[in-house]
Amino acid sequence: MSSLKRWRQVGQGQFHKWETPGDEFEGTWRGMHDGRFGPLGTLETPEGLVTFPLHAALLERLKLVREGAEVLIRYTGKQTSKAGRRAPGTLNLSYRPSPRRSPASRRLIG
Repeated sequence: MSSLKRWRQVGQGQFHKWETPGDEFEGTWRGMHDGRFGPLGTLETPEGLVTFPLHAALLERLKLVREGAEVLIRYTGKQTSKAGRRAPGTLNLSYRPSPRRSPASRRLIG
């Protein structure tokens, strides 16, 4: 008897919510994709794949990063402005560009 249900992959690896100041992930950037509640990013770390929500500022910065680049993302926590207002959490992004392929390595073989 076959099931009529179709299976769909919901996610892969662990999901991380930015909550604790000092949280950081270092690894290989695997790109962005749409999630149920907004854009998500995926990073391949030595511990496995990590998926996390992309806040507006981080989303704009990561658009400049090529897949395969080495990335370090650090959550610094909510900051208080001089006026005493609490600003949303700040995420710092550092990356090392992925090596570019030489024209010879881009040629089709066959």
